[in-house]
Formats: sequence, structure tokens, C-alpha cells
Amino acid sequence: MICKPILVIICGPTAVGKTEVSLRLAGLLGAAEILSADSRQVYQGMDIGTAKPTRAEQARIPHHLLDRVTPDRVYSAGDFAAEARACCRQLWERGRMPIMVGGSGLYLQAALDGLSHPAAAASATPRDQLQARLEQQGLAALYDELGRLDPVAQARLQPGDTQRILRALERVGAGPGGTEAAGPLACTPVMVGLDMARDDLYARIDRRADQMLAQGLLDEVRQLLAAGYDAACPGSGSLGYREAMAALAGECTVAAALQAMAQRSRQYAKRQLTWFRHDRRVRWLDIGLLGVNRAVDRIAAQVAAEQRWVGARG
Repeated sequence: MICKPILVIICGPTAVGKTEVSLRLAGLLGAAEILSADSRQVYQGMDIGTAKPTRAEQARIPHHLLDRVTPDRVYSAGDFAAEARACCRQLWERGRMPIMVGGSGLYLQAALDGLSHPAAAASATPRDQLQARLEQQGLAALYDELGRLDPVAQARLQPGDTQRILRALERVGAGPGGTEAAGPLACTPVMVGLDMARDDLYARIDRRADQMLAQGLLDEVRQLLAAGYDAACPGSGSLGYREAMAALAGECTVAAALQAMAQRSRQYAKRQLTWFRHDRRVRWLDIGLLGVNRAVDRIAAQVAAEQRWVGARG
């Protein structure tokens, strides 16, 4: 019997505390490195609005799959799957344990199962997949795709009409997009989902929006605009950046942009939870009740149990 290496996956909604848990877990496990599975953290120059791990955090624990492309590039779930799988194999060869962390369900699924795997079809409707792509690639990329698939339908719609564009793409059968990963990844997944009471999560989302503004989100967006990355770029559809660009363009006040950013983040959190609830491999931990340290201890114990099981089978 071939023993498959362990892959730890920490998933859950935005702002629930995945980064802190992953850092502490990696430190506790010792020979572990972190792979970001966040569809927004792949973009260079977009640090504050994506809650990217800080330079100090990246120095503390090696991180992978951050800053992969410039904001004007499309980076698909297929692109991520190919890079993530190669990275996992390299880490296993070096005797390291990969901890894949993120809230982008389609990215995690592509890396673990392959987009064409039956598990993918069972856990994601076409609308789920399009919503995930909207967050990953931005509305402009989907509008352009509609033009290629059904130019007549595109001509009837405005470039900013999100819901009608998604419905039109559903009708023409637009799928996940990107290069499909071939088959499941050969590993033993330890999948942990973090959650907390909804009111507490939404309060954290609101606080995070305030913190991003205080940390200089508007200045970060000004730098992106000055570098030539406008609202039409795939990366600009990311949470917070669209709203910040609207505020800087005078289309709304900063307060209104902040409110819209928090509201869209709450909506995204709902979609993330819906996605991950479909995967029965995920073992859920209420981090609001447990706290970070106890949650980390439970995950470490689960990893140790899997290591003993794999060792016994070997």
C-alpha cells in the first residue's frame, strides 16, 4: 500500500482568522510552510486590501504563491492548481509539510481534486463557479468572455451589470475557466474549516475594513492607478479595490466606499461558507468559542493522528 503525504488545508470565510491560525500551527509543527490559496493575494502591489501576510510574517514562516502576477493579468483556478501541486510536491520531497490556507473555494478544490473531478461537479453549481471567478478575475474579464461566447448578448448589457452578465454566462454554459488540473492530488488531506458566530464574524469584517483604511488602502490604490492599473484590470475587481477606486474617482464618499466594502465582504463570507459546507471532508472548528491556541492544538492533534495512521500503514 502506497502511503500518501499529508496536506493540511485551513479554510473558512474572510476575516475569520485563518492567517493567525496557520502561522501558529506552522510554528508548532516545525517543518511546515504555508501556501496561500487566496485568489486576490496572487496580485502584486495589492497587500493591504487583500490582508496579505506581512513581510514579518512571511519571514517568520516561509510562504508560497503570493504575488504571482500583476493586477492586469488573469490568474485562473487552473493556474493556481498547477503551481500549488508543484509546490506541494517540492515541499514533500524536502521533508516539509504544506499548509494550504485560504478562502477561495474554487482554488482549493482545483488543487486538491482537479476541476474535472466528480467531487468538483457535486459541490459547485455553475453560478457558484461564476461567482468564484468574479471574485478571482473581476467583472471586466467575465464581460470580455461573454463577448467572445455570445457577442449579441454582450451588446445588450452594460459592462457593470454584474447579475445580468452572470446570468448570460450561465446560459451559454461558461464553466470554471482556466486549465483543468488532471485528477485528484495524491495526498492525505487534513481539512479544517474555521467559523464563528455570524454576528462576531461580521463585526470582525467591519473592523478589518476600518483597519485597511487606516493602514493606507487609499494610498495603495493611488499607487496602482499611477502604475497604470485601472478599474478594468482583473485584480481591480477584488474586495475593497473597486470601492476605493470609486471613492478616489469622486463617485462616492470614502465613508460610503467603506460601507460598501464591508457589505460586499459579508456577502462574500456567506458564499464562502456555502461552498465549504458542501465538502464533507472539512472538519469545522468554532474559533470564536475555542480561541486561536486551542484551535491550533486541535488541528495539530489531528495532524499527529494522521501521521500515526500513515506511519502504521507504511
